[in-house]
Amino acid sequence: MQPLTRLVTHYYALFTIHKKLYLCASKKIIIMANIEFNNKTYEMDGDGFMVHPEEWNKELAAEIAKADGITEMTENHWKVVDCIRANYEEKGIAPMVRTICKTANLKLKDIYELFPLGPARGACRVAGLPKPEGCV
Repeated sequence: MQPLTRLVTHYYALFTIHKKLYLCASKKIIIMANIEFNNKTYEMDGDGFMVHPEEWNKELAAEIAKADGITEMTENHWKVVDCIRANYEEKGIAPMVRTICKTANLKLKDIYELFPLGPARGACRVAGLPKPEGCV
């Protein structure tokens, strides 16, 4: 992995970065440790997932989405995020992709278009969940 000095300037506007940003060349994943947003520090794991999902809010979700390359959160984005949050709050785990598709009334292809990093890595990060089991 190589430090991304070019992106640090871009993302510094969104977050006060306590650790360097990195890019995994094969998956293009930005790794953050802690982020500061609206005068509050949020603890993130090494893959950018929230350590304390109970601190999540929609404004923070929109900023995480921007960091993942999603410029605007549409109604379909929020359907997916709301489905993931509801399942997590009810069962303590991220829902299966099939459940997300059915609940949000979207095809898998649509979810990948909405969240280019995928349902586990991209959508769950935006939804403020800890890193899902089996997510590499």
